[in-house]
Amino acid sequence: MHRLVADIGGTRARFRLLEGDGRQWWIRHETIWPSQDFQSLAEAIRCYLAQLSRTERAPIDSAWLAVAGPVRDGAVRFTNLPWQSDAESLRSQFGLPRVYLVNDLEALTHAVPQLQPEQLLPVQHGNAGKGCRLVIASGTGLGVAGWHGSGADIHVLPSEGGHADLAPVTERQAALLHHLRRDLAHVSYERVLSGPGLVTLYAFATGQATGRATIHPEPSDVSPARILELAEHRDPEALTAVELFSELLGSFAGNAALHWAATGGVYLAGGVAIQLHPYILCGPFTKAFADKGRMRLLLESIPVSLITDHQAGLDGISRLATNPSGQGLRNRKTS
Repeated sequence: MHRLVADIGGTRARFRLLEGDGRQWWIRHETIWPSQDFQSLAEAIRCYLAQLSRTERAPIDSAWLAVAGPVRDGAVRFTNLPWQSDAESLRSQFGLPRVYLVNDLEALTHAVPQLQPEQLLPVQHGNAGKGCRLVIASGTGLGVAGWHGSGADIHVLPSEGGHADLAPVTERQAALLHHLRRDLAHVSYERVLSGPGLVTLYAFATGQATGRATIHPEPSDVSPARILELAEHRDPEALTAVELFSELLGSFAGNAALHWAATGGVYLAGGVAIQLHPYILCGPFTKAFADKGRMRLLLESIPVSLITDHQAGLDGISRLATNPSGQGLRNRKTS
């Protein structure tokens, strides 16, 4: 029996073919492509299936797809890709018995209980309580999901909290919001706490240094990777950008922890967060996280960790596809 799983984000499309007998599962085939290589979710699936042999394709009994956008009634409109799709049309198009679309943060959250200590970096030590736990992922976009329970009894609460209004708490953040409002009708946290958001923060820092009111970077080919490279060489505008990112992420995460009563812990994830981990660990994140007035002591008691595994989302949808606890998945390739 084979099962197709995928984690489709705004930057990367990760596919995996699982093989198993219903109790034990292992990885038979896996690949990663840039999401921008495809015009639609259906095209990405078609290209992946074309890589498989006839015997691998024939026994696929279902497809489980983690998608970067809100899922409603089996349909999704991707937030950072010009794609939309639904489970029924994919099932019919590819002749699959069942297709499931799952929000990508919901899928990622299913991987968290099985993470090993080497897959986590402590950001703030604390004492985990029995309350809700929270996952915040910064990548091409900004995702948030909560969960409670343990073992096989896990209940995940997906959200679109990354699109909440940006709420400045310092003069510099207020100036940032003022600049962003010149070009954007709605300024959300995702506009600054994502890969494109880091570029925006660098453009803002550059504009401040030169006295130019702009949110557009110069030169136009500045990327998150280039900003990190500049920060490593102590470029002042790049350092300002990553420091502001860390500060805003801490403020957002602290607010989210209050909204969700996340005394069980907060987990940071996503490609951008992973790349920025030196600045999150040593920057203003923890100060901004706990800077909530009378709630400071509560927030200082909440453990915060950074998930360092880029494959956690794919592992999460794999566990969801095989069984609730994911205990039967073995990390073994047969081809």
